[in-house]
Amino acid sequence: MIMTNQQIRTAIRSGWPFFGVTSQGQVMARYVPFGPVFRWKRNQMVPTPLQGEDLLWWMQASDEEGSEE
Repeated sequence: MIMTNQQIRTAIRSGWPFFGVTSQGQVMARYVPFGPVFRWKRNQMVPTPLQGEDLLWWMQASDEEGSEE
């Protein structure tokens, strides 16, 4: 399911499980309540390098750069 950037940010803040695709095509998911957020990278789901508000900042910076990494 494609989610808007705002929906992804809300899901990250909520702490509840979700699975979605950002508008930049990144697959992101949280599998257990308040667990880490994962993203698809090289044929596997790996924990994002940051979590919580730090992850949201990182996503915003990526959006501004137009970067996928």
